[in-house]
Amino acid sequence: MRARAYRVHGMMQSYFTRKMTGYLDYKRIPWLFRRFAGMSPEAAAAGWPGGVPPVETPDGTYMWDTTAMIHHLERHFPEPSVLPPDPVRRFLGYVIEDAADEWLYRTAVGSRWYCPENSAVGGFELARDVAARMPLTCDQAFAGVGAHVRSSCGPLGVDASNIDLWIAQVLRPWMRVVGAHLDSQPYLFGGRPSLADFALFGGNAAHFANDPLCRRWLDEDAPSVVRHTVRLLEPEEEDFGDWDAARDLPDSLIAIVAELGKRYLPWVSRACVDGVADVVFDGGTRVAVRSTDFLREARGVLLARYVALRSDAVDRALERAGVLQYFAEFAQQAGTVPDDREPPRPALNRPFPPAEA
Repeated sequence: MRARAYRVHGMMQSYFTRKMTGYLDYKRIPWLFRRFAGMSPEAAAAGWPGGVPPVETPDGTYMWDTTAMIHHLERHFPEPSVLPPDPVRRFLGYVIEDAADEWLYRTAVGSRWYCPENSAVGGFELARDVAARMPLTCDQAFAGVGAHVRSSCGPLGVDASNIDLWIAQVLRPWMRVVGAHLDSQPYLFGGRPSLADFALFGGNAAHFANDPLCRRWLDEDAPSVVRHTVRLLEPEEEDFGDWDAARDLPDSLIAIVAELGKRYLPWVSRACVDGVADVVFDGGTRVAVRSTDFLREARGVLLARYVALRSDAVDRALERAGVLQYFAEFAQQAGTVPDDREPPRPALNRPFPPAEA
């Protein structure tokens, strides 16, 4: 196994590490976990720009960026595919995955590091992985990681003064609409998980179903999200079905996309054009959040996928969710769909400077 295994250099309480390991487990791709403190001479020599997790292929090649790595691995391990064959569902999956990666992540780090009960569990567990590779006690790693990650929360738009708004108006409503959909089917698009399911799983396994306060909210608001997480934690115990083949998209799926039209899509659409835009909360609070080079590139890729997959059916689904304008009116901002034939090594891999965990 060692000779043919992928090595995931990450932390088990890391959002994107768990997205990657969830995918590898489901595909039954052999992998080994290597605790990682966020620095590696070998990865740096390969051009790794930072951002957990880098993954080492069986031949010793380093690659990074979870979305790009999953697309690359789909070429080598095509079955069972995590990309729905229906273009409408595939694009909606990309929309949900983008939001999980670029939007929900903010609530994950905020709820961990500004809620002491969460940081006492999830933060300490994270520090334990860091201390495995650093000449530090676990308490020292906990203090250092906490200070480092909290320093990244300002650019995210999350801080101690507004974390309650993020939880009440972003995180918990999101879990409720996702949970309502998963009440009726095991995965977002039917009987088998998609790329978007693993994007949700990463945050749930590392943060929302792990950290005590977040887990209580999930148990109250969306127990089906907990069940979704457990199924993907132990995929060898599951009998997976097939994609939802119904022509009409369920209202509960449209509601998930519509939820993104309340704050995320209005903000990201403007921020990636103007450089900064306000996240607007009920009650009048406005938080100015700047875009980053990474975010602009991710948004450009999503718009490129929209251009490639666009059809009347795709536009009808987006219109039904009330979000068509955030794609159709910004299509000129489309970038290019990455080439996934080689192990990906994008120049940008840090969504939220200066730290992520």
